[in-house]
Amino acid sequence: MINENNFDMWIAIAFCFFPVIFLLILAYKSSKSGSMVKQHKPGTAPHLYEWVKSDINVPINKTGWFQFAIVWLILGSLFFFGALWPDHHDIWFEPVSK
Repeated sequence: MINENNFDMWIAIAFCFFPVIFLLILAYKSSKSGSMVKQHKPGTAPHLYEWVKSDINVPINKTGWFQFAIVWLILGSLFFFGALWPDHHDIWFEPVSK
């Protein structure tokens, strides 16, 4: 039985994994909002561009929010399973005496 007096496991899980859900929601919204593209103005130098709003949606895996969510998931998993889990496994799951 899980020891109900140890809330640090749930705080660790919340910090390491729950933000990924929020970041994926932001990535989805970002992918459906269109994008900005560079457009060359005719009659100007070849290196001069301006940013123009485009209605073409960006794939979700190309957004910065999605990439940040993947990085958070990887680093959160490494931190949780590498540092927190081995150190506190015996405390988190010790049998509760009644």
